This record gives sequence, C-alpha cells and structure tokens, in this order.
Amino acid sequence: MTAVAIQTGASLVAVLFIAWLVGKMGLGADPRVADEAHAIRLAEEAEAGFRGVEVARDRAGFAAIVRNAEGRMMLVRAHGNHFAARPVDASVIGRLDKDFLTLTTPERTFGAVTLQLGRDAGMWASRMRDIVRG
Repeated sequence: MTAVAIQTGASLVAVLFIAWLVGKMGLGADPRVADEAHAIRLAEEAEAGFRGVEVARDRAGFAAIVRNAEGRMMLVRAHGNHFAARPVDASVIGRLDKDFLTLTTPERTFGAVTLQLGRDAGMWASRMRDIVRG
C-alpha cells in the first residue's frame, strides 16, 4: 500500500467516527414536539407542579401550548437541539392570523413563536385574552 492510500483510509475512518459521534451526541438533530403527551411532559419538566391537561400543538411540531386545569398555560418550543418553555402570562403578546397564532414573549432570546393551529387558533387566542383580563 502506498502512503496516499493509507492516509486516505485513515481519513475515511476518522470522518466516519466523527459522524457517528455527532449522531450519538444528538448534534444537528431537528427536535420536534412529537405529540400531546410529549408536549405535556416538556411543560411539566420546565415547571415543578405544572400538570398539563390540554395541548395545542403546531402542525409541524416546532412548538406547543400546554394548559393546566387551573387555566395557566406554558409555551414549549424547539430551541437549538433541545426544548425551552416559558409561562404564557399577560406579558406575552398574542397575534391571530387565520390559522396561525404568534406569541411573542418579553424575553428576546426566546423570540416569537408562530404556531399553525388550524381552526383551533381562534380558541387559543381567546384564552390569551382571558389571561390579560384575569
């Protein structure tokens, strides 16, 4: 074998090892809220004592709103390779546009989140108005 062939083989092995390692670490993943149970679990992990009972999940799975029995809501979204959650309170601005509900938190690093909720978007926007009045 020539030195070039050995070097090429070693480089190939190194690239395959790095690709395997990246996969094991979950880097480059495209996290999605899989279903309602997953959204509830993420909200409950974010705030001790929060017990989700109802979910509005974005059609693409990038985010969800989870409501508990007391009417409090938690916004869960994909954030990098993980998920982040914030309470939905009077400081969150909601904007309804047909089947889409955009929530903007005062925390700039969390950013605005647009959820495609279909015909349920209006109902969840109404619940946002109830929070502001409450």
